[in-house]
Formats: sequence, C-alpha cells, structure tokens
Amino acid sequence: MGQFFTALFSKIAAVVEWFGKLFVSIFVALWDLVRDAFCWPFDQVTDIAVSAVSSVDLTGLSEHVGAWSTLPAEIINILGLLGVGTAASIIVAAIIIRIGLQLIPFVRLGS
Repeated sequence: MGQFFTALFSKIAAVVEWFGKLFVSIFVALWDLVRDAFCWPFDQVTDIAVSAVSSVDLTGLSEHVGAWSTLPAEIINILGLLGVGTAASIIVAAIIIRIGLQLIPFVRLGS
C-alpha cells in the first residue's frame, strides 16, 4: 500500500512540476509578445526612414565639387582665412538639426 501512495505522490509532483514549467513558458511567451509589440513599430519606422534617406538623390552635389578648383588660388586662400568653409559647415549642420527636430512630433520650435 505504501508503494501505491509513493507512486501517486510522484505522479502528482510530476504534474505540479509540469504546470510550473507551463506557467514559466507562458510568462516568457507573453514577455516576448509585449517586448515585440513595442519593438516592431520602432523597427518599421526606422525601415521607412532608411528607405526615405536612401531615396534622396545626391548626384547634383557631386557635380559642383569641381567648381572650387576653377577659382584662383588667392581667392581660395582668402575664403579659407575668412572661415567660409567653417561657416558653411555650421550652417549646414544647423539646417540638418532643424530638419531632424521637425520630424519629432510636438517639437516644432515655433514653426
């Protein structure tokens, strides 16, 4: 009779252990679902942004790079001393930052 109860208790313990593993598996699956529910829209938005940036045609910029070589050396020297290159890079960086901020909702900065 003792052997019967030992076998019965071991079966009950096995069922309880199975339910414990089932609960852990369900919790892990729900955690993955919630995490993916937040990551998936972000991934889709970044995919759209990457495709939008890659579709921008920048070939027109490379055509005008050679225009600097046609200027005389004295003019290029004066432009360098005046800091025109630095000023142009600051202006371009400001424009890029402003465009980037315009893409964020509720950050229109008065415009």
